[in-house]
Amino acid sequence: MRFCPQCGVQTVPQARFCTECGAALSGAPKVPGKKDGRAATQAPASPAARHSLFAGLVVLSAYLAIGVGLWVFVLRSQPFPVVAVAEGPASSGGSQALPQDHPPISIPDDAKQQIASLVDEANAKPDSAETWRRLAEVQFRASQLEASYRSAALSSYQHVLELAPDDPTALRGIGNVYYDFEEHTKAIGYYERYLALRPGDANVRTDLGTMYLYTNRADRAIAEYQTVIAANPDFFQAHFNLGIAYREKADFTQARQSLERARALTDDERIRDRVDHVLAQLNGAAPPQAQPRTAFQHAVEQLFHSHDIMGPKVARIEWSAPAGARVYLQNFPIQGMPPDVRNRFLAKLRIQIGLAKKNNNIDDSVIVELIDAETRSVMETLHTETS
Repeated sequence: MRFCPQCGVQTVPQARFCTECGAALSGAPKVPGKKDGRAATQAPASPAARHSLFAGLVVLSAYLAIGVGLWVFVLRSQPFPVVAVAEGPASSGGSQALPQDHPPISIPDDAKQQIASLVDEANAKPDSAETWRRLAEVQFRASQLEASYRSAALSSYQHVLELAPDDPTALRGIGNVYYDFEEHTKAIGYYERYLALRPGDANVRTDLGTMYLYTNRADRAIAEYQTVIAANPDFFQAHFNLGIAYREKADFTQARQSLERARALTDDERIRDRVDHVLAQLNGAAPPQAQPRTAFQHAVEQLFHSHDIMGPKVARIEWSAPAGARVYLQNFPIQGMPPDVRNRFLAKLRIQIGLAKKNNNIDDSVIVELIDAETRSVMETLHTETS
């Protein structure tokens, strides 16, 4: 007897997913006549069952495509992803945040039942790539409204790749799930594999550029955005993201040009207002000439960007003073560490910052703030005394 770790409902021993909530199940036992916890053979569904499932999927598809009218625009094409600050790059594949004044959206019970029915069909057809592909796509769309479906979608896409290693839908889907999980390096690998098969997909190439940008490879990001724009001159997201990438490189002239071009490509006043906000910040905060980084600042930035644990989570580093840095981290809850682990972690960082200070002959006190990129709250402050 097994129970779903997410909702607690009793599950079928051989099932890969919970029929109640759709969560992925691990450790399905092997039994005679089964392989890897999946049925070796299965009886075909009856015509009546197939018709019922098809009708249910039509209802679900209609709900996701029409009933959630803002989903396509706000959650997939709205250019301000939840994993970045308000002026971050646009996404066509990662999940997004709803506007503050938008009412909560959840999947209705009948749609959840249709997902559960599709889970049952997939469990009964372990060798049907088409069935698992359809399940994965539905679970991924559901995950844009309820994140609990995200792991199930990832598992379903991975099963498709077990059956068809070069399946484009699964490669793109896993990249999108890892985008949502903020596992940027993993997303890059799957996006690159997908683009080797479908090089002209502007949405995925734009998201690949964004993953490069989030992993501090602005030059690679710019190259991807420019490739998209060369083939699709009016693609808003690529122009907007290109402006953000140029801003990260302190090329403020190119940043303004790209952002102004993006603004001209949309008639939506809400998006224009947000682009105007970024331009206003750019014009107000950026000096005519970018201030060069000192050797000490380069050393500190390299310390954080190359850190085994923290490096992939660094969104950006700002210098408020020659020896004062603000390190913005994505999804890195330092407060969640056990106290002794956190203290050792922070003590090691202080030692490394102190070495950079000593090696570069910095006499002033150094202050480094570790900031949550989403909430802008200071999680920890690292302080080294004057020499």
